[in-house]
Amino acid sequence: MSNFTEINPLKLPSVALLEKHKLPQLSAIYFAIAENGEILYIGRSVNLASRWNGHHRYLELKEIGNVRIAWLSCDDESLLPQIEEAMIQHFSPCLNQTLIKYKQPKSKLGKPYINRLIKIARKARGSMSQRVFAKFLGVSFSTVQAWERGDSIPDIQNLAKIAERADYSMEELFGDLGMKPASEPSELGVILRQINKMPLSEVAKVVEAGAARLAAAPELSGNQAKVS
Repeated sequence: MSNFTEINPLKLPSVALLEKHKLPQLSAIYFAIAENGEILYIGRSVNLASRWNGHHRYLELKEIGNVRIAWLSCDDESLLPQIEEAMIQHFSPCLNQTLIKYKQPKSKLGKPYINRLIKIARKARGSMSQRVFAKFLGVSFSTVQAWERGDSIPDIQNLAKIAERADYSMEELFGDLGMKPASEPSELGVILRQINKMPLSEVAKVVEAGAARLAAAPELSGNQAKVS
């Protein structure tokens, strides 16, 4: 589409702000629209659902009430800045370029744990650039930047992805970050991680040993019953 300003945001697909969890995971320009049809805010994201998971304008828009989030999907991410700029110039949304009324609640993690999370996130990213890592996780580039600055923490889904890439179990990660009382990693978790790294020939031996153990279980149970 050559003239982006011909788009009518009121005719685009949308969801209520309070149902933002229903937003799709796609690259898009989004519009925060008031009940009277006024365009309040316009932005862009390579992953609409993730962007609104902790949007900096959410509390402000929630206070206004009955706001909807509409979106215009865009397969070519490189066009997002151009389309966003054209839309902002055309609609002049009242909240763009204004100070944020409410700041998002800060993480309850202390500074040492935030620093630890930054190191873990960077370990998970490895040799990837922040932009490539963001695309891999399905979040925006700015989101990854915020994580590595310690300005925000990943949600539970992204924590799971980061833990996996950094070779952590979720139990180990939470314990390391103080998100619950630290505890020793479960033996089962360690064993499963070791199995995942084994050659298939070694895995076959483990399976064979497990099958033999299960086959012997009834006999073992009977002997234990006699002893007791």
